[in-house]
Amino acid sequence: MTKTIIITGANSGLGFETTKQIAEQGSDYHLIMACRNMAKASAAREEILKTAPEANLTCLELDTSSLAKVRAFVGAFKALGEPLYGLVCNAGIAGRTASETADGFNNIFETNYLGHFLLVQLLLPLMQDDSRVVTVSSERHDTPLRGVDWPGVEALAYPGRDAAADQRSYLYSKLCAVLFTYELDRRLTAAGKHIVVNTVNPGLMIETGLSKNKARFTPEMMAQVADLLSTAKDSGTMIKNLMVDDKFAEGPARYFDRSSDKPVRSSEMSYDQQIQDELWNFSMKAVGLAQ
Repeated sequence: MTKTIIITGANSGLGFETTKQIAEQGSDYHLIMACRNMAKASAAREEILKTAPEANLTCLELDTSSLAKVRAFVGAFKALGEPLYGLVCNAGIAGRTASETADGFNNIFETNYLGHFLLVQLLLPLMQDDSRVVTVSSERHDTPLRGVDWPGVEALAYPGRDAAADQRSYLYSKLCAVLFTYELDRRLTAAGKHIVVNTVNPGLMIETGLSKNKARFTPEMMAQVADLLSTAKDSGTMIKNLMVDDKFAEGPARYFDRSSDKPVRSSEMSYDQQIQDELWNFSMKAVGLAQ
């Protein structure tokens, strides 16, 4: 039976490598390339077909900075009439300057976290008991925030309420991805659902578009961050393994550091269940799903 997997941000970097490597596993997988720019998505699809000509690839438009576009994407996917086996929540943006989206949220918070939160919630009913979800976090969710108090989810969600939180928008958005993963896993388990959820740190991949200023990667800086480095290819292999290998068919949720052979502890704050609950409850209300 064909297994359908959605990869957000599939046209470049980590998303592209993940899509390519799963496609190379064979035509048993139907890969949905969920991308904001359809021209780039189409070009990426053609590139993958050069090395995996039998790959089953479909491009659908998705912009996680817009709740309306997330809902439109889910509608387009439902029209395909297929159950969903896997979801890779990868699309994201970096930066230290936050702006306001059309929905009124911090653009980094909504793109990296809240849009994916809604995406998962809307797609869960289409998932079966062998389904898998992977969220893409970052090492940056941990070290830079050590010793920093949780500012409250509203400070993260709405730009202009907390200047320090705004400057740390990327860090907090990646923390939210981990908090969400653990809370989702706990709720699925409590509901008797056998859906495996994991989160990953892909490392510092200097070749991807997430790192806009390549000039800063001097030999001196590279030496300082050597223990944080990875490549889109290597981290794509990690996610591919988590999505397709039999040994990852069971939980509980774990945080993997640049390799599917390296589950490690995430930040101490990410295990705080009170914060997890706060984030979940706010998010449900923010996306219009609260009871």
